[in-house]
This record gives sequence, structure tokens and C-alpha cells, in this order.
Amino acid sequence: MSEALISATENRLLAREQAALDKPDELFYCSYLISHLNLVAAELPESGEAFLHDLQQSLDSAFSVDQLSDQDKSGIKSLWNEVCGEIGSPLAS
Repeated sequence: MSEALISATENRLLAREQAALDKPDELFYCSYLISHLNLVAAELPESGEAFLHDLQQSLDSAFSVDQLSDQDKSGIKSLWNEVCGEIGSPLAS
């Protein structure tokens, strides 16, 4: 289950990344999320729910130490919510 969800999420993000080539902020948000997706996927989460939880935890942890602007954090969260909505997955927040 998690493999299908990981693949669907990655495909959505890659499509969004390709569409954002002339939008530097959205391109950055896509790249940021893809890097977190790859880190979490490498741990082979047991379920789709575990994958989503682990990715949210990864983002929350990174936001606490990365020196991102509030605008970047908001943009990343917004994109993450949109992608989850597109793949029909619930979000923690």
C-alpha cells in the first residue's frame, strides 16, 4: 500500500515541478517536498498512513531547524496539502 501511495505522491510532485519551471518559489517547494519524500520512502514505511505520518514528522522536524522564511514554510505546507488532496489522502495538518 505504501509503495503505491509513495509513487502517486512522487508522480504528482514531479508533475507539479515540471509545471513550475517558470515559478521559482513553487519549484523550490516541490524540490523540498521531493527530497523529504525520498528520505521517508527510503525507510520503507509499513503503510500509507505510516508514510504520510512520517513525511509530516520529517517536515515538522525540518521546519524547526531549517532557516526557511514563514512564506516558504506556508508555501510548502500549502503544496503538500494540495498534493495530498489530489491523491485523496488525509493529512495530519
